[in-house]
Amino acid sequence: METDREGKEAPELPAFTVGGCLLGFFMTILVLIGPGLLWISSYFEPGDDDRFVVIAMGVVFTLGGLGTVGSHLRQNAKAREAHRGLDRSGVRANAEVVSRKRIWVGEVSTPADDVDLVVTGPGVTPFSARVLTEDVGRYETGTVVPVDVDPRTLLFRLAD
Repeated sequence: METDREGKEAPELPAFTVGGCLLGFFMTILVLIGPGLLWISSYFEPGDDDRFVVIAMGVVFTLGGLGTVGSHLRQNAKAREAHRGLDRSGVRANAEVVSRKRIWVGEVSTPADDVDLVVTGPGVTPFSARVLTEDVGRYETGTVVPVDVDPRTLLFRLAD
């Protein structure tokens, strides 16, 4: 069944992904380095040129750290709201695996499956979707898996 409509997978919650953990680590470093540099700048002599460099770096790191933290919190809040929206207005539907292709992701060549789905269900006009999953071999062609779908926006997530 070929469809013109394309669904969009709900975003992962960043705090629970590898990228989210790495970003959290770097946010912590940025947030600590900036104020640390500003504190260190108080030990320089008042006319020292290096003091102004350390103050400028402290301000940049502090603002960068706060911006990164704010961006991460905003992204996490939007992802949580998307999942709450699926909990409120989503319906359970079925997704049939139409095709699956093994791909290699990242610098260390981690295997992943690029899965094409056709989603159908009660109150849902059939649409196509694509999922990139690290569960290699889990979704074979012809397999039917449950999904939660918002019929208005076509936002979906795999339901286990």
